[in-house]
Amino acid sequence: MAFSRSAKKDQEDDSSQPTDNRPTDNKVNELQEIAGQLGSLGQLLVNSKIAPLTEKLDRMDATLKTLAEAAGSGRAAETPDGPPVADILDAMNQSIGQLRQQSDSQFQKLAELLAPAEEPEEEDAGLASSTQWQQTILGPDLTANPALAFQRQQLLTGVLEGEPGACSLAGQLLVFQSAPPERLPQLLKDIGEAYYRWQPKTTSAANAMEEALVGWLQKTCEAAGILNTIELVHPGERFDTARHTAASRGVEIIEVNGWIVLRDNGRVYTKASGAVR
Repeated sequence: MAFSRSAKKDQEDDSSQPTDNRPTDNKVNELQEIAGQLGSLGQLLVNSKIAPLTEKLDRMDATLKTLAEAAGSGRAAETPDGPPVADILDAMNQSIGQLRQQSDSQFQKLAELLAPAEEPEEEDAGLASSTQWQQTILGPDLTANPALAFQRQQLLTGVLEGEPGACSLAGQLLVFQSAPPERLPQLLKDIGEAYYRWQPKTTSAANAMEEALVGWLQKTCEAAGILNTIELVHPGERFDTARHTAASRGVEIIEVNGWIVLRDNGRVYTKASGAVR
């Protein structure tokens, strides 16, 4: 019965006999190629870690094959002074399985060690994440204001996406910063209309971006010798034909589309546009 058990074991193990294309050889070849790219250090690591394990597996595979052939041919059901061949085959199969697990673990570690390091992705140099671009469009004062971080990102993202309101405001701000002093009063009106095109104003709630932008515009004008000022308009105010303009008739402002620009004497220079009811 010992012989039949051995023969049966031989049949079960036929499919697991080593071949020239077994996974272990593929892993060795792959790591050897990586090691070659890394030079002598990589080759040393591969030889010190992989060679001993693969040599052990090769020797055990050869012994296992010899024993299986002996059992299958009926030459010996037992070793001369030892346990049955089937028991030896079982033990060797278990040992080979353990070694293969160890080799797989070593392969994984070496692959991680020898694989070329991934190059870190370059930081997005796009418009929306560039402080330099923020300063170019909004100026250093608005860029340095931490309370406006969300609005700055929103505006510059809109420019990247081609949003008309954002592009219009960004363009007007660029023109304002490069314009001669005599053009600044009219540009104050244009910037106001571009701002509300980007951010329509339908409530009277305070807006940090609106207030900071007005302050920066007036500061820039004063530095250039221009004393025009800006007066904000809020929804709910009574429509005044001397200060406001609208496409339709009404008595109450419900949406602001611009601000009032005043002369240095306080008189209206340009009216604020809006929607009324």
